[in-house]
Amino acid sequence: MIDVNNDFVEEHISQLIDFQMKEVSWQYDYDSVAGGKNKHWHVLAGHNIEECNLNGFDFVEPIWNNIQKKYDVDMERVYFNAHTHGIEPHIHQDDGDVTMIYYPRLDWGGGTCVQEIGMHPANIQYEGNRLIAFTADLFHQGMPVSRECYQLRTCIVFKTTWKDKTKSEWYNKTNNLKPEDMKVDIE
Repeated sequence: MIDVNNDFVEEHISQLIDFQMKEVSWQYDYDSVAGGKNKHWHVLAGHNIEECNLNGFDFVEPIWNNIQKKYDVDMERVYFNAHTHGIEPHIHQDDGDVTMIYYPRLDWGGGTCVQEIGMHPANIQYEGNRLIAFTADLFHQGMPVSRECYQLRTCIVFKTTWKDKTKSEWYNKTNNLKPEDMKVDIE
């Protein structure tokens, strides 16, 4: 499952989110694969909306409210990732059932490549105010940003589980794949 949702929140809310993401106090040295060599910027926002709000990240709530209207999921955690030119995260799988990534307004490339079994890799372009959702056990990778980008390319990641646990077993069937099974097309 790969789902792309454009114009996910109202325009004035997306502008506020973009502004707030520029105010985040970023931490470097996070890797998407334990022990991986490629690092990137990362901040944990919280494990639920109340914790996000207590941590000063109340701008996450409008995104989560719209997720709740569209998907029947529970939140496991929310975090922020950021990349600059030259940072390329590892190909990896996620825990949980559905990974959702919200792209704020900044457009400098650096989307997400997701590999479904038996399909060509889906290179989902980074577009402001877009939410992508995909089955968490699909191999995926954040794509590099343009060398012309002199800012952080940020995203908000929601790790979720289906409220209906019978969906988890059906959706998450690709644990037998290995990272070398994924082919990433870089344009």
